[in-house]
Amino acid sequence: MRHFYRVLFPAIAVICGILIAPAGVFAEKPATGVELAASDNPLELIKNYKGEKINFALDIAAFKLYDAPGAKIEVYYEIPNSALQFKQIASGEMATSLIIVVRVLDKDGKTVKEAANRGSTRVKNQQEATNPDLAGKFVSSFNLDPGHYVFEVGVKDNVSGKIGVQKREFEVKSIPQGKLALSSVEFAKDVEKAKENEQSGFLKPTLNMVVTPQPSRTYHLGDTLSVYFNVYNLKVDNAGRPRFKVTYKFKREGDRRIMRQIVEGKRVKGENQSHLYSFSLRPTYKGTDKREFEIGNYTLFIKVSDELAGKAVETKEPFKIVK
Repeated sequence: MRHFYRVLFPAIAVICGILIAPAGVFAEKPATGVELAASDNPLELIKNYKGEKINFALDIAAFKLYDAPGAKIEVYYEIPNSALQFKQIASGEMATSLIIVVRVLDKDGKTVKEAANRGSTRVKNQQEATNPDLAGKFVSSFNLDPGHYVFEVGVKDNVSGKIGVQKREFEVKSIPQGKLALSSVEFAKDVEKAKENEQSGFLKPTLNMVVTPQPSRTYHLGDTLSVYFNVYNLKVDNAGRPRFKVTYKFKREGDRRIMRQIVEGKRVKGENQSHLYSFSLRPTYKGTDKREFEIGNYTLFIKVSDELAGKAVETKEPFKIVK
């Protein structure tokens, strides 16, 4: 099959701009030591639950630990406002009350991690509370050794009593010292420069940016798609700086076209680098009638080329564009 290549211009330079997160986004840091009764734990309640279930999006990412063989795991949740029940609070805003539980099982079915979070999504009015395009976004994080795991995630809406549960298999890979490798790719929509003493659970300290995840990996035509990932074990020059390029290719299901963007990696000291880049999912190219992105299912191909070592590593991830 013949493929048609063309350059995708321009990507939005994340460092130069700030995108404000929409109403209804609340970053919940992982809670520790939260004890739940069985009557509050959605993973237990689901066994006898007959009511309407909460549909929510779930995504998982692994980032290599530098002082241990495993990885820092980040579990992202995206819960649509329209799936929850809000009540008015003293400030005049409307808020939910949520319990989110994540349980991690090893290959033998043994529980190796279980964490409970209490969180809330706040909005200004009833219109925002019922807007299907607004969602509460949360993250839980913890460390895991390399291995194959099953993640069980449960959500309980304390106001309505509704619950929802999802399961996801996930592999935490071991990254040998000296081998060029990538972390998981985190899909995001909203990014902004971190404030002084930033406390957001979505903070990326190495970049000083707040990256709000998009666990559904679903975007509207015209939205901004951002990706964040780490590159490990790049070769460095005598000044301790790497030289690498990142090639992004977008392929829509059923379409022969491949759109491509090549980005120079920043020459920051260190063999391990964090990379954040954003793309405008516009339907036409710079106001012309030339097609750019369309509604459909896409695959994003990412290739990192280490120009000093003459090596490359690739990955691919799915996402969707809707009207």
